[in-house]
Amino acid sequence: MSSETDGEKEEREASPESSCQSEEDVEEESEEPTKEDLEEEVEELETSLKKVMADFDNYRKRMVKEKRRIRQLAAEDLMCDLIEVLDDMERALKNENDIEKEGIEMIYRKFSKILEDHGLEEIEAEDKKFDPMYHECVESVEKEDEEKDKILKEYQKGYKLNDKVIRPSRVRVAR
Repeated sequence: MSSETDGEKEEREASPESSCQSEEDVEEESEEPTKEDLEEEVEELETSLKKVMADFDNYRKRMVKEKRRIRQLAAEDLMCDLIEVLDDMERALKNENDIEKEGIEMIYRKFSKILEDHGLEEIEAEDKKFDPMYHECVESVEKEDEEKDKILKEYQKGYKLNDKVIRPSRVRVAR
């Protein structure tokens, strides 16, 4: 139990000696930074900025290399699969007998499966409604017994690769 009264506590807390900062400290904080201090700070900031810019440039270069490497790996994977089809075609061509339709169909199915496995997808066209995002109209004909913009004939198949149209279907459309 302290013999100090509430009044004495208030006096002690209000007195300048008990303050954490002296008048000299307050004066030092309110002083303007010197020219040397500012130049030093600017130099530090410039150095920091240069480091960040160099790090970003290195990151960008790494990403370009990584993107190139990924493309090469993807192309390599596709080529390995397509070489098998090439081998089948060479064997079919070396066959002394006439090339049978059944053998060609087997090669075609294998080739189509490989392309499909790598993300290639046919765009449906015939008897569908014309969509300029997926179809290219090369001919339009007046047909009263058909609904407007209906695809009547597909001249060339269209394809999407991973949901991106890489070749639109070339079609005849009813007007």
